[in-house]
Amino acid sequence: MRVCFIIFVIFVKLNFSLENDIKTEQKSDKTTAVAPENDDRLLLFATLDGSLVNVDRITGYIKWDVKDRPIVEVPLNPDDVSVPIFLPDPRDGSLYLLDNSREPLKKLPFTIPQLVASSPCRSSDGILYTGKKKDAWFKLDPSTGMKQQIIGWDTSSPTCPIETSLFVYVGRTKYNIAMIDSQNPDKKWNVTFFDYTSKPVGKEDMANFELVLFASSSTGKIIALDRRSGQFLWELELESPVVGIYLLDTDGLLTVPYTMLANHTIAYLSSEFSADHIFDQKSRMKLYPTLYIGQHKSGLYAIPSLVDQNVVTITASDAGKLLLSGPNGPEEPQPYPDVPIPGQNYHIPPEMFDDSTFTFQSIPGLANHISIYTGHYNVPKYGKMRFMLPGKTESIRLISDGSESKSKEKKRQETGISDDVNMDDDNDDEYCNVTKSGTTNWTFIRYITNYAEVYQAMNDLQRTLVTLAGVLTISTVYIILMVRYVIRHKNKTYVKYPENGILQIGKITVQLEECIGSGCDGTMVYKGEFEGRPVAVKRLMTKGPKQIELVEREVALLKESDDHPNVIRYFCTEQDIGFRYIALEMCQATISDYIEGSKDFLPITPLQILQQTTEGLAHLHSLGIVHRDLKPHNVLISMKDSSGNVKAMISDFGLCKKLQSGRSSFSASRIEGSEGWTAPEALKKEPQRMTSSVDIFSLGCLFYYVLSEGKHPFGDIVYRTANIATGKPCDLQSLKGRNWEVNTQLCLIKSMISKNPKERPNCSAILSHPMFWDTTKMLNFFQDVSDRVEISEFDEVVLRSLESGGMYVVFNDWGDHIDQDLVIDLRKFRTYYGRSVRDLLRAMRNKKHHFRELTEAARQILGEIPDSFTYYWIDKFPLLLIHTYLTMQCVSHENIFSGYYQGGHNYSLEEFREHAKSYCESNGIFVDETQPPVEPIHKSPKRKRTNSSNTRSYKNAGPLKSKSRKAAHKQDEPTTWVIQDM
Repeated sequence: MRVCFIIFVIFVKLNFSLENDIKTEQKSDKTTAVAPENDDRLLLFATLDGSLVNVDRITGYIKWDVKDRPIVEVPLNPDDVSVPIFLPDPRDGSLYLLDNSREPLKKLPFTIPQLVASSPCRSSDGILYTGKKKDAWFKLDPSTGMKQQIIGWDTSSPTCPIETSLFVYVGRTKYNIAMIDSQNPDKKWNVTFFDYTSKPVGKEDMANFELVLFASSSTGKIIALDRRSGQFLWELELESPVVGIYLLDTDGLLTVPYTMLANHTIAYLSSEFSADHIFDQKSRMKLYPTLYIGQHKSGLYAIPSLVDQNVVTITASDAGKLLLSGPNGPEEPQPYPDVPIPGQNYHIPPEMFDDSTFTFQSIPGLANHISIYTGHYNVPKYGKMRFMLPGKTESIRLISDGSESKSKEKKRQETGISDDVNMDDDNDDEYCNVTKSGTTNWTFIRYITNYAEVYQAMNDLQRTLVTLAGVLTISTVYIILMVRYVIRHKNKTYVKYPENGILQIGKITVQLEECIGSGCDGTMVYKGEFEGRPVAVKRLMTKGPKQIELVEREVALLKESDDHPNVIRYFCTEQDIGFRYIALEMCQATISDYIEGSKDFLPITPLQILQQTTEGLAHLHSLGIVHRDLKPHNVLISMKDSSGNVKAMISDFGLCKKLQSGRSSFSASRIEGSEGWTAPEALKKEPQRMTSSVDIFSLGCLFYYVLSEGKHPFGDIVYRTANIATGKPCDLQSLKGRNWEVNTQLCLIKSMISKNPKERPNCSAILSHPMFWDTTKMLNFFQDVSDRVEISEFDEVVLRSLESGGMYVVFNDWGDHIDQDLVIDLRKFRTYYGRSVRDLLRAMRNKKHHFRELTEAARQILGEIPDSFTYYWIDKFPLLLIHTYLTMQCVSHENIFSGYYQGGHNYSLEEFREHAKSYCESNGIFVDETQPPVEPIHKSPKRKRTNSSNTRSYKNAGPLKSKSRKAAHKQDEPTTWVIQDM
């Protein structure tokens, strides 16, 4: 007999394995489009404030919202409030009692509808009950939510005429219960409860219903999961807590089950459910049943709710104090002074009272003032009062006294086993475990324990029949498993590895002796061929369901994103018994190879590599794909095309994350990415909400790596991760290039590797940065800026922004830093301020417009337009380009500048000005900050030229008239820059 029992245990385990295998195969077909095409019934949410809200089942968007009277109304006048206080449950009309007795909180063994149906009646504690009921039928327009009452006694609900013929009849009942204490007639209570006429959704409809719904007990927060795949679908914030969820059928409302959670718990689960990782048994979160007491505009209410171990609850014993604690809270402090909540049994340790963020409602007019704590209470016991009907001599209970729940609790404490949440039924009387999929999943140990108890209670004949049935079932399952195994592996290719090292699998030829790369988890990259063209074959191991899922996800992302020249091209996938083979575009080098030695042999510049990489990343982000593993080894240089050109391409999609539709962030609970290239927010151990800015951080490190020829902004690999976590770059002095290039690039890189994700620019802003401009665009930008500020008054924002910190750009006086022949040519027509950035840009613009009128010496100095001409000015003033670009951000919205600023990102001006000051100091340039700012023309004093010396220099004094009497050109009308003879 024991052998048979063991065989049956093996059968159960095989059945579980078969179920998991089927789920694994179906994962590749899962989709976020969950609503069946033939099910167009509306999803309605009834809220505590009386609203009936229609929500789209797929997107979670609100279609219409109809207001009505609150579901429960508890008139509470602080001047004459009576103890005990009746707290209704807005979901089913249950009643709870908040009292000063030894049982401060208890559940009454009857509901409001039951009291109304049995009234007039009384309970054994001397409370007299009388009630009334008013029914009404409405015609509801499904398209707008408008309703029109057609029959009924309750006229308090707002209605309006409905003209459509596609209406649905909906019933609503108003229950009003009045109570009085027979021993103290001054104590009176009144509770009103509204309920919609509905019936439970059928088993078949429930099996086809695609959503698992969670709601907050204190706010209107709702989250929805896919019942089949466990995927996070949407979340919604209504104005009031949800008290009922329905499907609008042609025959009326169908009640949909949902799970009520604490607000803290549902917020945590929202971040966990949206994370794309798999939970094991150890990572499941325990939930505990509580009773939440809350307040809304029409009084107090009580509603059962599940909480996690991090939510503080109120627990109590029959005669002990009621304390704030959690399921895993600290031991009771001994001794401590107590603060009463209501009555002698409610107490709070002062150390928790001081730091508590929970709310209290004080009710004056009572001795010692009752303070009602709104929060999560331990599940109360049923009250001991009995319900006595008129004309009956024997008292009966309308509702079970909870003895069954107590026996279950005792058994649970003995076995140490906890149940999982059942999404089809609110199970508030038991401890529960929640897995990520959100569906019922009985543990194997509990199943065997229950079966053993049933088996022991059988007689010999029953045991024999069960054993025979088990053996037959095992045999049947074994045959099914073998058939399934043959079917699953029928189309798989069993490969015998050839001795010559060339493997032919499907359309892919793999040269096993030509390994060109390797990765984690046994990933290898070989040379190969696909339909006659050379390809790189990426071989990935597929030994387990998780690995299969990761490979399928990578292939799906490759297919979705390879329609871009800067993303690796995908060709084909083949598989054998243990591997998947992915044929990808063949490349000749990685960025690391390029920096370490191939730079001089490949026809591509570092800036072209960075620009093309950013364009590829922008394409991924536009598809909602976050790469999460951007580094030099994952950016490849293609083979030469027919024109001899090469391009940069992003590869390796193994860690990519696909964002949910309509979402811009994702949650991750573990570190993903390569060490030294991961954003600081991704290094935190606790779960984080992250955005595509994690790729921008890695891209910024890659920028510095390429432009510094192999250096990393956060130093050596030993300290790199620690420096990233603290946000302190340690090596930003190794950029190669001209001074103006280094200053322009450094500003962008600093913002890209900022510790704050919000300070990082997006790909569009990066691609529009001046570091990628050619000389034509630079010169056009300088001219557009000069035209914009030409007629600006000095007190205008744009001019003040341009001139602020300008002394560091012009090195005190820009006239002292240009060639003398150019100075002579400049003074023929006008005068300029040497400390003015505007005048420097004006000089550039004027010399560009009148280039052919310059002297031969001046033309030789400036060179040809646009290259040499532009380089002359930005080489002389390395901070001019980036200073002008950053200060003109204030007018980036204007049409003339829309081509220079993209992405809507604003760079930090303060950080640049600190850099400009540091640059001048490091180059031995002393900037005199005591000099006054540039003044308007009409305030500039005029000075005559003296002949004290033949040496000319530039001073920030008044204007000097031109030596030539030739009239100034219209575009050369003088402002104020001074040339003096000393």
